[in-house]
Amino acid sequence: MFPLAKKLFPFSLIIPLLISGCSSDPDTVRRTGEYSFYDSTQSFIALTDARRNGAVVDKGVFYPKNTFAYTYRYCSDSPQQAANDIAEYQVLAKRVCDTNNGQLINQASGTWCVVGANTPNEQPLFSAKITSTALWADLCLDGPFVTLRLNENTQANQSQWFESAQVLGYEPYSPLRKMAPAGVTMHAINQPASPSTAPWSDESRYIYSSVGATVCLYDHPHQTNMGHTYRGQVFSVNDGLVKVSVKDKFKGDIRTAPALEKEKWHRSSYITAPANSWFVCS
Repeated sequence: MFPLAKKLFPFSLIIPLLISGCSSDPDTVRRTGEYSFYDSTQSFIALTDARRNGAVVDKGVFYPKNTFAYTYRYCSDSPQQAANDIAEYQVLAKRVCDTNNGQLINQASGTWCVVGANTPNEQPLFSAKITSTALWADLCLDGPFVTLRLNENTQANQSQWFESAQVLGYEPYSPLRKMAPAGVTMHAINQPASPSTAPWSDESRYIYSSVGATVCLYDHPHQTNMGHTYRGQVFSVNDGLVKVSVKDKFKGDIRTAPALEKEKWHRSSYITAPANSWFVCS
């Protein structure tokens, strides 16, 4: 999925050896020899047994998610180790971004590394997000589950990647754009920052043209400890909105959950949301 590129390991001693890397030409694809956050993430995972014993989850089958997105979940050794891993991964993201002459900006969908930050020429390089949850403690006895997510260009040209990044949550620069406060926990996962205006993915177009298809929506209100996934069938579509007859409610995000746990729900209820807020599920 991702091409070979130089890895940036999470050790400060290696940083001076890596600063000489090439920067991106905004009109070309990212070249081998630049510092890939995906490759650095693989090095991060390989450092401990706990991380290595995880699994890739939320595998996309539609473009652009199946091309640019990567999600990995593992069971940490302890709550403290999970906290340490989160801090280490965030530092790693900053190091890779700095070495690519980029700057981290916080958006509703997560942290994005961009070049030309807060200018009309701003271009995204990658996004990084790592979270932990105490849910499913019976399946992860020593510590919480840790989930890390990234989106990064592979071999697409810049215009194709720029549009795909928006589908995956990047909000382009505009004078009206609002940044999320640093350090605030964000819950949106690979969702467009502005569903009503963001470009549609192949998945959204499929959902909008498939009345009767089984789809899901993940909702995690801010300032709450847990989100829920709602599952049902497409009932009707109109003006970019999809009305779904929802029959099931699950704890957490089923795309990354280690187990499906149903919660009480109405016999049937309708939820209407933009097409790109839904995802195909089973």
